[in-house]
Amino acid sequence: MGTSSKALARKLHAMAKAQHGCFTASQAVEVGYADSVHLYHVKTGSWIRVYRGVYRLAAMPETAASRCMAALLWTRDKNGVVQGALTSETAEALLSGQLTPRIPVRMVVNQGFRRSSRIPEGIEITVGKALKHKTSKILGLLVLAESKPKEKPEPAPVRSGFEDINDYYDWLDYRNGRCSAGD
Repeated sequence: MGTSSKALARKLHAMAKAQHGCFTASQAVEVGYADSVHLYHVKTGSWIRVYRGVYRLAAMPETAASRCMAALLWTRDKNGVVQGALTSETAEALLSGQLTPRIPVRMVVNQGFRRSSRIPEGIEITVGKALKHKTSKILGLLVLAESKPKEKPEPAPVRSGFEDINDYYDWLDYRNGRCSAGD
């Protein structure tokens, strides 16, 4: 006995909801959709093809976060593992509400990243080194955690020549009332 289409839709909706409405063709197959029905769902308008192999449920609105998730899903390898991370600039624009459709989603991928298809419009990729262990998640999206250089403390000013600076003996004089307010 097969799974009902309503049950499949509920499973896919639950998965896509956790991914800002987006999912991959492979994830749809894992839920139980046959490869042969993907085009049908796109033609009927229930799925929106965002990139090759990446879809968004039409019932869920396109947002800046869904654009970022679709771009990340586009970088997945043959095993379904996402190979990219959003740049900190893209994450900041996303969080501040300034990531408009005119601004591309910028990502960093490892040096060995290979895709058989061209980079889609709306995505910019920079090749970096060893993303592993240098990512964090913001809104469930992988973001490159760039370490900021530590601020160096200001060096003490170099004193040249003789300068009268307060010291312990000045404090003693002040305490014993041996100095005036002008000293």
